[in-house]
Amino acid sequence: MDTEIDHYAVLDLPSGEEGVKLTEKDISKAYRKKALELHPDKRLDDSINAHLNFQKLKISYEILKNEKKRKLFHEKIMIQRQLQQQKQQKMMSDARAAVPDINLARLEEEERIARKLIEEIAQIRAMLHSKKVPTENVDKGRVLKVSWEKMGEDFSCERLRDLFSKFGEVEHVILSSRCCKKKRYAIVEMSSKDAANKAASSCGDNHPLSIVPLQPPTPPSSQDSNC
Repeated sequence: MDTEIDHYAVLDLPSGEEGVKLTEKDISKAYRKKALELHPDKRLDDSINAHLNFQKLKISYEILKNEKKRKLFHEKIMIQRQLQQQKQQKMMSDARAAVPDINLARLEEEERIARKLIEEIAQIRAMLHSKKVPTENVDKGRVLKVSWEKMGEDFSCERLRDLFSKFGEVEHVILSSRCCKKKRYAIVEMSSKDAANKAASSCGDNHPLSIVPLQPPTPPSSQDSNC
């Protein structure tokens, strides 16, 4: 029995659970209606296909009107649909697994850049003081991560220092040597946590810079600031 053909559909009948409820009278009525439509005498311009389609119609009708054949066909087609559904679900699951978490990737990239900039601050301190300064000694409460869109206005170390100096003394300004496709990054180390908090909370909606404290103040009430 060819389960690739939906014999219910051949007779323009619903299949699946609805098809099971159809009576023999329903099936015969559908067959007679379809036979009038597909009879070769009404399709003289396409006699070869007309005979073939009419034979398929008769085969489907013979299967559906026979209770045992109909039951067997129903079981096979339901199994076939279930397998197809499982295949589609697996394909969707595989597709979701293949798509990276874009937001997570972006956050990981920004965290990596922030760590790199902290290391650069420590290196500059070491050069200034002629001694090694561990990265852990950098007070993250005084450090701000600054970013801006590459397509917009650019910012140099000098300009960033001028912008942030109005909130307090600026210890260091470091431009990241690496950047994302759409953004550039810098680290601004203020002389005090209070100055860093003022800078982070003074943003206006239309300013092109985004300022994020590397270590939010306690209690944690600050949010990422887009300035």
